[in-house]
Amino acid sequence: MKKINKLTDKQIHEIAESIDALNEVCYLNSETGEYILMMNNELLGQYGIMWDDAIEEDEDEGIDENWPDWQKDMYVETKAQMDKIYSWKRFIKIEKPDAHEAFEFMERFVDEVIPEGKLKRDLWDALSRSHPFRRFNDIIHNCQYREQWFAFKQNALEEYVKNEIDNKLKEW
Repeated sequence: MKKINKLTDKQIHEIAESIDALNEVCYLNSETGEYILMMNNELLGQYGIMWDDAIEEDEDEGIDENWPDWQKDMYVETKAQMDKIYSWKRFIKIEKPDAHEAFEFMERFVDEVIPEGKLKRDLWDALSRSHPFRRFNDIIHNCQYREQWFAFKQNALEEYVKNEIDNKLKEW
């Protein structure tokens, strides 16, 4: 197993923030530590660009001449990024945590940060009902623990990124 060059805390922070807030995907060169952040396939698809790291270049449909210039530019930029990624010997793809993992972040926050009392009971209730993400956010964004939640979530995302890298390297 080849270990990648250590990423700085600032780089881990940037990757974690981008995969969450910007819904981007991180492609990390496992030999050099270089990485590219780009829109996930769902967002690209909303702009009419179908891309996946499993698609071979000869399957690429190219630019649609009916696209506006901004969409053509986005395609060219995405293609250049993917060509660079394809040129790497090995890469790790890091995506946003799935709903189960994101839910665990909220549970840990309530368990570890919120003191016993009405707020804690309300948050547990929100997490146990339908639409737990919306209910949790409705409560947390209107209480004194809002900023603590943001910091906690960022730290959890950074740990998630580190774990994703470690786990994928172990698979090789």
